[in-house]
Amino acid sequence: MGVLSFLIMLLVHVWINIERVDTSYFISRVQGEIDQRRDHRAKLEVERERLLTPHELRQKALQYGMHEPFVGQIRRMER
Repeated sequence: MGVLSFLIMLLVHVWINIERVDTSYFISRVQGEIDQRRDHRAKLEVERERLLTPHELRQKALQYGMHEPFVGQIRRMER
C-alpha cells in the first residue's frame, strides 16, 4: 500500500512539474508578445509624429492641391 501511495505521489509530483514548466513557457511567450507590441506601438507613435510635422503636412497639402487660406476665408465664431 505504501509503495502504491509513493508511486501515485511521484506521478502527481511529475505532473505538477510539467504543468509548471508549461505555464512558465506560456508566460514567457506572452511577455514576448507584449514587448513586441510595445515596440511596435512606439514605432507607430514616432511615425505619427513625423507625419504630423509642418513639413510633411505641407507636402501632403500640395499633393492634394490644397493651399493656405486667403484673407477673409477664415471665420471665427464668438464664444
